[in-house]
Amino acid sequence: MAKSEEQKLQEFVENQEEKVKNAGKASVSVSEVKIENTDDIPKPWEKKPDEISARNQIGWQQIPINDLPTKGMFYPEGAEIVIRSAVGEEIRHWSTLNETDLSATDDMLNYILERCVQIKFADKSLSSWRDIKEVDRFYILLAVSELTMIEGEHKLQIKVSEKEKLTVKKDMIDFINFDDRIMRFYNAKERLFVLRFKSGPTMKLSIPSVGVTNWLKNYVIRQRQTQQPIDEDFLTYAPFVITDWRGLSDDSYSKYVEDSNWSLSEVSVLNEVKNIFLETINPQVKYTDENGGERSLPLNFQGGLKSIFLISDPFGELV
Repeated sequence: MAKSEEQKLQEFVENQEEKVKNAGKASVSVSEVKIENTDDIPKPWEKKPDEISARNQIGWQQIPINDLPTKGMFYPEGAEIVIRSAVGEEIRHWSTLNETDLSATDDMLNYILERCVQIKFADKSLSSWRDIKEVDRFYILLAVSELTMIEGEHKLQIKVSEKEKLTVKKDMIDFINFDDRIMRFYNAKERLFVLRFKSGPTMKLSIPSVGVTNWLKNYVIRQRQTQQPIDEDFLTYAPFVITDWRGLSDDSYSKYVEDSNWSLSEVSVLNEVKNIFLETINPQVKYTDENGGERSLPLNFQGGLKSIFLISDPFGELV
């Protein structure tokens, strides 16, 4: 029997309804979806540790740590130091430097370090410009200066003779010569000097860091302002004995002083270490004269420290 048009229409509607029902059964509710942990799956917006290394930050330039006066020996393995150019605000502040005020001069040097220098440790632990060693500080400041100032406009010069001046670059300066008498106690694993006495004790010393010496300076200022006593004897050795600025406070410093009941042997060694470093830290500019001879001169810039971040001939900028 032939189907009527009405029957055909009815069958079509029923077929469509069946498809919709089956489709509904095949669909999965969002609440039924099991979302697995994706912590270990790389995300396209995430960077690998080596991609966020200090040297990859835009505007910052890495200083090879082996080029530092300390050769990087007293920083954690894998440490990186990067610098950027000083900007107008920082140069303007630098121009107010009063070189007759030693404390203010020290603060100004640290101001540039804090603004223009970063140090990064490979293990991502807390790092700061305060970790920079004192003997490396001036080299790093000169690196910032060379990055900041335009070649030709700025010349750091020292006087060679009445008629001759020498333009100085950071790599021409010999800041320190490590003495074998103390270097034989250097421990590459601990990045310190480890001194073991025949009587039993062990003493760990380091080259003074900016953070420790800066804290000590401010401590002395506070004590004098409040007319509190200062253990001048311990203060002499404190920059070597206190190997880390982290955790330094009036209480922790008092504990260092209390624990400094050193034996004759320990005091004698400390005194010798201090004297050795005073002898070896003697910045000299190395250069070759017109006859090919090797010469050296004390580091003493024409124009003083201010000339590090100021144009040598400012009137030459005028029309």
